[in-house]
Amino acid sequence: MKNVRFFLLAGLVGAISGCATAPLVVKESVGPNPTIAASGEAEGKLTVYSATEEEHDVGNQTAYYQRTAYIIYNSNGREIENVNENNTSEFLALPRTVRLPPGAYQVKALAAVGFGERVVVPVMIEAGRNTELHLNGHWRPPSNAAKSDLVFAPEGFPVGWRVSSPN
Repeated sequence: MKNVRFFLLAGLVGAISGCATAPLVVKESVGPNPTIAASGEAEGKLTVYSATEEEHDVGNQTAYYQRTAYIIYNSNGREIENVNENNTSEFLALPRTVRLPPGAYQVKALAAVGFGERVVVPVMIEAGRNTELHLNGHWRPPSNAAKSDLVFAPEGFPVGWRVSSPN
């Protein structure tokens, strides 16, 4: 009986500590698509394709999926914005685009990998351009895109365009 209690306690501790793991960290910065020219706007944009969750509204018999929330941090690690409503409409899992001043940021979001893990990704926002972060595992870059132009998640799927170095 003593052994059974020990194993139950050990299993419970393992399950609880498994939920509190640190997020995965992507080392390279994701930036805007290099093939799309900048508009004349002073701000840049960020679109995050985070994991989706199934939603059930009272009175609505059909389940639907919504993009999960994420947090944007500045280069000093201070929270800039908590994007709780990451959807353009109630029944479509299309992410909302956020306007930001140009600069370096970090995004902490839920990625659709394995059991759905938190991931921290550095992103670069450029004036007049949109940076897209694809954490859902479904993005397929153009077939002619070189691997060296892409940033990959630790699990191996592409998450966006690598920040191009200044010429």
